[in-house]
Amino acid sequence: MSAHPLDDFVSSLPSDYYRRFGPAARAQHAKIAASRHEEPFVLGCVDTRGPDVALCVVAEDRPGLLATVSAALRLVGLEVVEGESFTRALPDGSNESLELFWVRPPVDAETLERLRRSLQGLMAGKLDSARAVSVPPAACPVSETRVRFVEGDAGTLTTLEVESDDRSGLLLALARALFSQRVQIVRAEVRTKQGRVYDRFAITGFDGSPIAPEHRLAIQVAVLSALGPAGAEPATASP
Repeated sequence: MSAHPLDDFVSSLPSDYYRRFGPAARAQHAKIAASRHEEPFVLGCVDTRGPDVALCVVAEDRPGLLATVSAALRLVGLEVVEGESFTRALPDGSNESLELFWVRPPVDAETLERLRRSLQGLMAGKLDSARAVSVPPAACPVSETRVRFVEGDAGTLTTLEVESDDRSGLLLALARALFSQRVQIVRAEVRTKQGRVYDRFAITGFDGSPIAPEHRLAIQVAVLSALGPAGAEPATASP
């Protein structure tokens, strides 16, 4: 490691991380990451966009991590408005995930502690994620859901794009569907605009291998099945 830990932290992340966050935010992220040590995860709040505060989760990367964090958020009554997830390589050869979530309602100290306990319980297998799935979704009209794949520049990462109406538990449903297909999320972007969600996931297999063409349809079907409740308009899957 060099004499500049912040530089090491930033250089270990994808180039778009540097473009998305300024010096102050990067310093906060690096400080939280440095505090993890050997713990499975560390949790904090960061000021990243003017008055907006984001939840920051730094954790040992593992299959299904986004689903686990989404379940913890749902268990404490938080809904994701926007999100970012990045994977970085550590000096020992392992991977670490940096996840940021802009949520509603605002987070106070008590909610943050409840979230920490919920995430700890889920990661340790002492808390059943099915409890989060069983939380009744908020009633809302649902229109068309679109799911399509976009090729990555290098040909090794496949990007899955999902557009759907925003509704309670959407990110959890998506993350669980991808995990069920043995898909690892390397990079995620979650955006909500005028009641619509626009999500992008850079994905690989659990072993880091590219998503085979013959696997894509099964992934699309799993995602559409998870997000398409009865009564919705027809969903579309694009190659």
